[in-house]
Amino acid sequence: MSSAQYGPLAPAAARILSMPVVFTDEAWQQAVQTIPVDNMTADLGDRLSCALAAAYKAALVDPHKTVVSFGVHRMPPDGDINKPLWVDLQVSHHDDPLHTNRLLISLKQPLRLEA
Repeated sequence: MSSAQYGPLAPAAARILSMPVVFTDEAWQQAVQTIPVDNMTADLGDRLSCALAAAYKAALVDPHKTVVSFGVHRMPPDGDINKPLWVDLQVSHHDDPLHTNRLLISLKQPLRLEA
Protein backbone atom coordinates (compact mmCIF):
# COMPACT_ATOMS: atom_id res chain seq x y z
CA MET A 1 0.00 0.00 0.00
CA SER A 2 1.31 3.46 -0.81
CA SER A 3 0.25 7.06 -0.88
CA ALA A 4 0.82 9.19 -3.97
CA GLN A 5 1.66 12.12 -1.72
CA TYR A 6 3.85 10.38 0.86
CA GLY A 7 5.15 7.26 -0.89
CA PRO A 8 5.11 3.72 0.51
CA LEU A 9 3.51 3.25 3.90
CA ALA A 10 5.22 1.43 6.74
CA PRO A 11 3.71 -2.03 7.28
CA ALA A 12 2.21 -1.02 10.65
CA ALA A 13 0.52 2.05 9.12
CA ALA A 14 -0.75 0.06 6.12
CA ARG A 15 -2.20 -2.56 8.49
CA ILE A 16 -4.09 0.12 10.47
CA LEU A 17 -5.49 1.70 7.30
CA SER A 18 -6.74 -1.70 6.10
CA MET A 19 -8.71 -2.50 9.27
CA PRO A 20 -12.48 -2.03 9.43
CA VAL A 21 -13.61 0.73 11.80
CA VAL A 22 -16.20 0.14 14.53
CA PHE A 23 -17.73 2.73 16.87
CA THR A 24 -19.16 1.76 20.24
CA ASP A 25 -22.77 2.89 20.63
CA GLU A 26 -21.75 5.55 23.15
CA ALA A 27 -18.98 6.97 20.95
CA TRP A 28 -21.33 7.05 17.95
CA GLN A 29 -24.00 8.91 19.94
CA GLN A 30 -21.59 11.47 21.38
CA ALA A 31 -19.26 12.11 18.43
CA VAL A 32 -21.29 11.44 15.29
CA GLN A 33 -25.04 11.15 15.69
CA THR A 34 -25.38 13.71 18.51
CA ILE A 35 -28.53 14.15 20.53
CA PRO A 36 -31.42 14.81 19.88
CA VAL A 37 -31.94 12.64 16.82
CA ASP A 38 -34.85 14.89 15.71
CA ASN A 39 -32.37 17.65 14.81
CA MET A 40 -30.12 15.46 12.64
CA THR A 41 -29.07 17.30 9.51
CA ALA A 42 -26.95 16.63 6.46
CA ASP A 43 -23.78 17.28 8.48
CA LEU A 44 -23.83 13.74 9.91
CA GLY A 45 -21.36 12.84 7.15
CA ASP A 46 -19.14 15.74 8.16
CA ARG A 47 -19.11 14.62 11.80
CA LEU A 48 -18.35 11.05 10.76
CA SER A 49 -15.52 12.20 8.48
CA CYS A 50 -14.08 14.37 11.24
CA ALA A 51 -14.18 11.54 13.80
CA LEU A 52 -12.61 9.06 11.37
CA ALA A 53 -9.86 11.47 10.32
CA ALA A 54 -9.03 12.24 13.96
CA ALA A 55 -8.98 8.52 14.85
CA TYR A 56 -6.69 7.62 11.95
CA LYS A 57 -4.40 10.56 12.67
CA ALA A 58 -4.11 9.53 16.33
CA ALA A 59 -3.56 5.84 15.52
CA LEU A 60 -0.92 6.58 12.89
CA VAL A 61 1.21 8.77 15.18
CA ASP A 62 2.48 5.55 16.76
CA PRO A 63 0.98 2.51 15.00
CA HIS A 64 2.56 0.14 17.54
CA LYS A 65 0.49 1.55 20.44
CA THR A 66 -2.70 -0.46 20.82
CA VAL A 67 -4.72 2.32 22.53
CA VAL A 68 -4.44 6.03 21.69
CA SER A 69 -6.48 8.93 23.07
CA PHE A 70 -7.89 11.70 20.89
CA GLY A 71 -10.99 13.84 20.74
CA VAL A 72 -13.32 15.86 18.57
CA HIS A 73 -15.41 18.99 18.94
CA ARG A 74 -19.13 18.80 18.34
CA MET A 75 -22.07 21.14 18.50
CA PRO A 76 -23.91 21.31 21.81
CA PRO A 77 -27.59 20.27 21.87
CA ASP A 78 -28.68 23.94 21.81
CA GLY A 79 -26.76 24.47 18.55
CA ASP A 80 -24.64 27.39 19.84
CA ILE A 81 -21.61 27.36 17.52
CA ASN A 82 -19.70 29.55 19.99
CA LYS A 83 -19.75 26.82 22.65
CA PRO A 84 -18.62 23.56 21.02
CA LEU A 85 -18.33 20.50 23.23
CA TRP A 86 -15.19 18.36 23.42
CA VAL A 87 -15.67 14.59 23.29
CA ASP A 88 -12.78 12.50 24.69
CA LEU A 89 -12.35 9.36 22.60
CA GLN A 90 -9.86 6.57 22.15
CA VAL A 91 -8.98 4.34 19.24
CA SER A 92 -7.71 0.83 19.85
CA HIS A 93 -6.54 -2.11 17.78
CA HIS A 94 -5.23 -5.56 18.60
CA ASP A 95 -2.87 -7.75 16.64
CA ASP A 96 -3.37 -11.17 18.10
CA PRO A 97 -5.54 -14.18 17.23
CA LEU A 98 -7.80 -13.64 20.26
CA HIS A 99 -9.12 -10.29 18.97
CA THR A 100 -10.76 -9.28 15.74
CA ASN A 101 -8.50 -7.02 13.72
CA ARG A 102 -10.37 -3.72 13.74
CA LEU A 103 -10.06 -0.13 14.84
CA LEU A 104 -12.44 0.41 17.73
CA ILE A 105 -13.47 4.00 18.49
CA SER A 106 -14.89 4.37 21.97
CA LEU A 107 -15.31 6.95 24.70
CA LYS A 108 -12.03 7.44 26.51
CA GLN A 109 -11.62 5.08 29.42
CA PRO A 110 -9.85 6.25 32.57
CA LEU A 111 -6.37 4.86 33.09
CA ARG A 112 -6.24 1.92 35.45
CA LEU A 113 -3.39 1.95 37.92
CA GLU A 114 -1.93 -1.46 38.54
CA ALA A 115 -1.43 -2.34 42.20
